[in-house]
Order: sequence, then structure tokens, then C-alpha cells
Amino acid sequence: MQKSILERFISKYNLNGAAESVLWTTDGTSLSTGFISDDKNVLGFISTSELGFEEGEYAIYNTTVLRGMIGVLDEDIEIGVNKVKGSAKSLGLHDTAAAKVTFVLADPSILNNVPDVKAMPDFLIEIALDSKFMNTFVKGKNALPDVETFTVLTENGKTQIILGYSASQNTNRVAFNVELIKGEGLDEQASFSARYLKDILLANKEARGGTLKVSNKGLSYVSFDVDGFKVEYYLIGIKLA
Repeated sequence: MQKSILERFISKYNLNGAAESVLWTTDGTSLSTGFISDDKNVLGFISTSELGFEEGEYAIYNTTVLRGMIGVLDEDIEIGVNKVKGSAKSLGLHDTAAAKVTFVLADPSILNNVPDVKAMPDFLIEIALDSKFMNTFVKGKNALPDVETFTVLTENGKTQIILGYSASQNTNRVAFNVELIKGEGLDEQASFSARYLKDILLANKEARGGTLKVSNKGLSYVSFDVDGFKVEYYLIGIKLA
């Protein structure tokens, strides 16, 4: 197994510390997990056919600690499961240079439940997440580090992404037009977490492309075309003051 692929898997759900406690599930040939942030503003589902070890479910309580331990190892690694009376208690990871780390597993009952996303609203627009969009958004968020939200707004037939939008105040903001793949625009503005979208874009920067679908009913959906990975995120709407 390649360490870099496991690190990519982790980064796509951890989102710079947003989701620490998750349940890994493997059938022996693939690895998947669902996550939800502590503030409940983003949830998602990540799976890859590039990773697999002993079939089972493994409760990861502190992903940041695990990432640091994995960083000790060389690129080629193996994962084993340490059991007591048939119950998985820890993961043993080692490389070809004989370095080994042991990561203690948690009780799955202490993890946050990740809700199923069943009743989906109509997504009125779809935006291409190409390299231009990704670079502009990340640079805009870096320029406004204290800005918490981005707003999708359609005016005069044009749809914009606005970082720092406020209808009632004169604010520092970054705005750029986006081309719609589908839809004609939103009939009212919709706002979501700018921090999480930035972290999602950075965690999937190797993607050939992605899409952002937006509803004005309080939900947006982000997906990416990534080799060997299925990546889906749901951003929950934020009401602006």
C-alpha cells in the first residue's frame, strides 16, 4: 500500500481538522468513510478502490494524531489489525525499513452519527470547479482570512461567487463571475462556509475537475472526478445576519 494514497484519503475527509472522529469501513479491497464537522456545516462521503486491508470497521477518534504517526513511515506500508478476543483494538502500520507505529482504535459508539442524505432539494444551478475557479476562490479566501462565508448570487442574468457579502453593510469582499453548466440562476442568494469550501478545494487539488451544485433551500453539493476516489461533500446553508 502507498502511504501517499492513504494520506490523500485522510485529507479529503479531515479537511484541515474539521472532522477528527470517523469510522473507516473496508471490504478488503476498498476503503470508505463518512464524516460530519463538529459545527454541522459540512458532511461528506469518501471512498477509494486504491486502499484495503482486513475487512471490518475501525473507529478513528483522533485523525490528526494518526496523520502524524503515518508521517513517520516510508512510502510503502502495510496495515495490520491487532485484536483481543476477536475485537479490533489497534492498527499496526509498518514500512519496509522496519519502522512501525501502533494506533489505538476507539469504541464506535462514541463517534458522531453521519446522517444519510436522502431528501435532496432541487439544485437550481451547477458550476464547474475548474482550475480557474479553484485558484480564484483559494486566493480570495486567503486575502480575507476572517471572512466566514461565501455567497452565490444571481443578478441581471449573471451568477457570482462573493466572499464577504453583506446586504446591509459596506464590507471588504472578493467577487467573481461563474459560468453555469446547468440552470439559469438562483431566485435568492445562498451562503455557505468559505473555510470548508477552501479546504475541500485544497484537499482535491489533483482532481481533473469537479462540480458545485447549489440550492437556495440551504444546501450545496460538491463532487470531484479523482482517479480511484469517489468524493462527495454537502455544505449546509448559513443565514447571514
